[in-house]
Amino acid sequence: MNKLVFLHGMESSPLGTKSQFIKKHYPDCLIPELMPDIHKRMTVIEELIKKPVVLVGSSLGGLSALLFAMSHPEMVRGMILIAPAVGFFDQTVFNDNDKKVIQETYIPAGIPCTVMIGKKDTVIPESDIKTMIERSPDKEQIKVFRLDDDHTLNQSLELLLSQIRAVMNRD
Repeated sequence: MNKLVFLHGMESSPLGTKSQFIKKHYPDCLIPELMPDIHKRMTVIEELIKKPVVLVGSSLGGLSALLFAMSHPEMVRGMILIAPAVGFFDQTVFNDNDKKVIQETYIPAGIPCTVMIGKKDTVIPESDIKTMIERSPDKEQIKVFRLDDDHTLNQSLELLLSQIRAVMNRD
């Protein structure tokens, strides 16, 4: 059985809407408390994940999932990215080197991935998410949903749950 890990966004926590929704359906899901600093996030995630997992990441959590998958593709069985922060550059969170890395993110080959995009998202430009997908080598492994929702995608939780179930039940 695949282990599920949810990585929340910058302004969320393990007590946020998506965290609690996922936890209700997957009680053994790991949801670490993550800080805004991307380097500290990566340290927490790398210490947490010791066996292959399914990663679900929202916003900065989606970026965190991508960075982990790029460094450790063998540890990621599948990903669901919810408005991944691949085009958002908060000066308090990212330095110039971080921005360069973010602009080169991609979904590694061999990792099935669902990307959820809110058409009303005013935080992460859809064009930046599409550019990240275009950089990805294994596009046939990527499902994209453009939804009538905002950055949180909290109106699309049932679709999120169906995508988690699809990835978790793949094996």
